[in-house]
Amino acid sequence: MKLSHGLITLVFISNVAFANGLSNKVNEYFEAQKSVENKLSKESDVDKLLTLLTPDATFEHPRFNAVQSKEEYKKGLLYYLGKYGKCDIQVKNVIEGLNAVIVEYLHPCTDQGGASDTKENAQRLVTLFEFSGDKIKLIRHYY
Repeated sequence: MKLSHGLITLVFISNVAFANGLSNKVNEYFEAQKSVENKLSKESDVDKLLTLLTPDATFEHPRFNAVQSKEEYKKGLLYYLGKYGKCDIQVKNVIEGLNAVIVEYLHPCTDQGGASDTKENAQRLVTLFEFSGDKIKLIRHYY
């Protein structure tokens, strides 16, 4: 019985460390996203962000009934490239699970002239990140 208890503890510690690794991957993604969303962003910033995703990754926005492949997501990122002034990501809550991380955050942005939409910037956003190994397989926005 004591051996079994030790095994459970070992598995728990292993999963906690793995979950923390996934949270770090989400942080990497957010940092890459901020690099893409500013007036000085380049196509190489988009490419760097996309390296964090699996080849078959999908990007979903249920509110708009949108489902995009990685290639479609890239086209969208390139379309908006350089159109932002600057964006930030302010994480408010993180829930980690097996192969998934849910993040509640604010995403304040300014346009090229420095103007911002106060109401939009105050909106709390929720995104689910699902993983395959250490790569993001699914990004689903719930806002």
